[in-house]
Amino acid sequence: MKRTRKIIVLLALFCVLSGWSQSKSLQDDLKISLKETRIRDFSMDGLTYVFYISIYNSSSSAYFLSGYEYRFVVNQLQYFHLQIPLEKKIVIEPKKSKLLSFPIKITYAHLFRLVKGIETEDQVEGTWSGTMTFADKRKERGRLSFSFSGSFPIFKTPQIEFRALRVNELTIGGADVSFDAGFGNPNVFALTVERISYEYYLRNSLIIEESVTEGKAIASHGEAAFSFPMLMNFFEVGKDVYMQLQRSSTLCRFTGEIDVKTEWGRVKIPFDKTGRITISRTS
Repeated sequence: MKRTRKIIVLLALFCVLSGWSQSKSLQDDLKISLKETRIRDFSMDGLTYVFYISIYNSSSSAYFLSGYEYRFVVNQLQYFHLQIPLEKKIVIEPKKSKLLSFPIKITYAHLFRLVKGIETEDQVEGTWSGTMTFADKRKERGRLSFSFSGSFPIFKTPQIEFRALRVNELTIGGADVSFDAGFGNPNVFALTVERISYEYYLRNSLIIEESVTEGKAIASHGEAAFSFPMLMNFFEVGKDVYMQLQRSSTLCRFTGEIDVKTEWGRVKIPFDKTGRITISRTS
């Protein structure tokens, strides 16, 4: 009985030491490192955050990546978890590196539900960690763990400020006016306004439907002024508009879509704002 127990203990110790030896050999032969991170598919709704990983095989024999498991954590809360065995193993040639990409789809709505209050932040810090399972030509060799951190921005909708409706000329038949507005950029990154497609209303009267090409940059947390000239024909827009322009202020609606360029691509931003605007006159 004592002999049997001794054999069991020795076998268990052998298995532990054997597993440790394999793991140690794997750590010596393979090195996992982060090459870079990139942002793709950037939009108002979210983005794809990509980790580019290099696996270097310093040994004289090939290794095969047979599976991986990883999670993405924000503020100690798990945003994403994935476990995938690979039917077609990825070969890591001897004395060579293999570059792999791991995309993580970030949806702002889900992130905001998960991490309360994070929508007010400029950027999100996250940790991507897990294990990769490797084999040689004969058998599984073990797992290597990894952990890398990165950050990505939270998109915030630009703010529109009504400044003035300038009446440059007013007659019984029509008017030459300019609508002045300010666009504020609440983001940590710069925006370049490329095009503004809009409709402008005074009360319920559509004054103009237009699309203008711009090239104006708005710095991070900065603002820029825009002016939209309009020629009005009262026979087309209605005599009520003439009466509105006689006042010191009136209600207006500014709605449409802004095309902006960011460092990660172009984004279309719908807008619709109604409010009171001051009417000024040049003479």
